[in-house]
Amino acid sequence: YFPILCCLAYLPALHLATSGLFSSVLLGCRDSTRGQQAVSDILARGKGKIAPTTEIKYLPLTVGDEASHEQFRQAVEDQYGKLDCLVNNAGFAFKGADPTPFAQQCKPTVDINFRGTVDLTETLLPLLRKGTDARIVNVASMSGHLSQIRSAELRSEITSRALTMNRLRELVDEFEADVMAGRHSEKGWGNSNYGLSKLALIAATKIMAREEAANGIKVNCCCPGYCDTDMTSHKGPRAPEEGALNAVLPATMENCPSGEFFSNMKVAEW
Repeated sequence: YFPILCCLAYLPALHLATSGLFSSVLLGCRDSTRGQQAVSDILARGKGKIAPTTEIKYLPLTVGDEASHEQFRQAVEDQYGKLDCLVNNAGFAFKGADPTPFAQQCKPTVDINFRGTVDLTETLLPLLRKGTDARIVNVASMSGHLSQIRSAELRSEITSRALTMNRLRELVDEFEADVMAGRHSEKGWGNSNYGLSKLALIAATKIMAREEAANGIKVNCCCPGYCDTDMTSHKGPRAPEEGALNAVLPATMENCPSGEFFSNMKVAEW
């Protein structure tokens, strides 16, 4: 295998760097200080486990910024020519106590967790199509469960094998418009911006899996669980080292399926 990209995914990157499968591990991060620190931490924690020939490198990347996506793609193409694995771990969530009105929380949440992640992935697809046994892993969440959608008609469309990425984008746009108008509940949506953003990412995973099957790319998503991280205000009971393994499994396993949702180290129901 050749390079793998993790978007500020410190622990998945550590596991992948020590797997012996990749000659280069690239961390995309919008904060250069944190990105460089993550590289240092990986090298320190992986000492004796990371092969001397394995490169760990930070590259600037702001998920949700199309210009940044293209600059990143160009840098990877110039330096490596291909990409074997992409782990999308960038995420955004408002804290429960945040005073920002629900409607104002919608756009920034779906912009990063769905729109930005999908755009980045599509920008990098030409490099992944050149990869060896290429994999894409989208870090989603159990919050993206299908049952949050109250409308049976919406659930049916979202789970249809005929669903396209363009139509999924339209549905997310409709959700945002309904939230802004205060009518999302009566339209049959759920009541969580974060949950919908992750549901859309799971749906996008399944679409990409169908579309990229002919190119040999395996596309899966996962839920790391409720982990002890900054995002959960360190309230999660699961160690982040354990949660990260749910992303590592579909990135490294033999006979990998595609279009699946992994949770607790196995394929789970959406």
